[in-house]
Amino acid sequence: MALITGFALTLLAGITMGFSIWPMKWARIWKWENFWFVYSIVALIIAPLILAFSLLPHLSLVYSSLTIRELMLPFLLGFFWGFAQLGAGICVHRLGFAVSGAVLNGVGAAVGTLVPLIIFHRQLLLQRSGLLILFGMAITIGGVTLCGWGGYRREELAKSQGRGAGFSATETAMAQTASTREEYITNVAIALGSGALSALLNIALAYSSGIMDQVRSHGGQSSWAPFAVWPIALVGASLVNLAYSINLLFKNESWVYFPKKLSEIGNPVLAALMWMGAIALYSSATTYLGTLGISIGFALFTLTMIVSGQLAGVVTGEWRFVPRSVYYSFFAGIGLLVLAILAIGAANYYQS
Repeated sequence: MALITGFALTLLAGITMGFSIWPMKWARIWKWENFWFVYSIVALIIAPLILAFSLLPHLSLVYSSLTIRELMLPFLLGFFWGFAQLGAGICVHRLGFAVSGAVLNGVGAAVGTLVPLIIFHRQLLLQRSGLLILFGMAITIGGVTLCGWGGYRREELAKSQGRGAGFSATETAMAQTASTREEYITNVAIALGSGALSALLNIALAYSSGIMDQVRSHGGQSSWAPFAVWPIALVGASLVNLAYSINLLFKNESWVYFPKKLSEIGNPVLAALMWMGAIALYSSATTYLGTLGISIGFALFTLTMIVSGQLAGVVTGEWRFVPRSVYYSFFAGIGLLVLAILAIGAANYYQS
């Protein structure tokens, strides 16, 4: 029953995360930096604090009992993960949901699954469960490659049709200028780098067992114990994201868009709450998945996020003007990612 609960929470978390950034396309006045500034404050500072302090008893005592190392490790891992979060936002802005989600999250799934497995359970690598995970990661790399190629062909087609970056002119937080070949390669490189760094948040969770033990010893519910990690890790991430957003707000003089349509504040707030909700569901799910919970849970979470993110891209029209010959390779890549999810799920079954 615990495994079923863990899988259900993980899949729900991935679906929620895959759709969480959708509100960025609802901006009609605000620019990307306006959206990301508010989004970062809510997602990385306010929501984690409210979640942790409202559900975990005696949290102030928990934090005061921790050593400097126990506090600094998740903070520093979160700080460097902040570059992954920022890169994800930039790539969604420039490449859309489909390509950025597939490339970034595919790489993130591979790194975030393999690193905890190698660090904590390397003896399982040559067993059936470990081999299935490695097989799933190999399929993931193939899927990411096909998705990136499909996205490149879509970019080229959008330029040849004179559709700019392929986004509607009313979507003010999305890029309106088509990228050159060099810029597209740069954007994909940002997605690849962000994908690799995105594993740091999962590693922060893996290395925060001391914090979670303290939460349990103070009466906190076991499945909610990971919530104590997020206010520490995510405040580090907020420094990177807020600094970049503020720089753009001054550079582009985008501050003026805040009062022009204050009602648009609901878009980044909704996106932030969905994002934090997905992180909360995922971190709770890892407590139900057994020995390989953090490793396998992250893979299932990330790959489910990819698939749901592609659905969001399709629904919002990112492939509307693309002929079948272009998007076949992309959806073949998505098919491989689904196969990877099944392989990793089978790994957890054999390990349990």
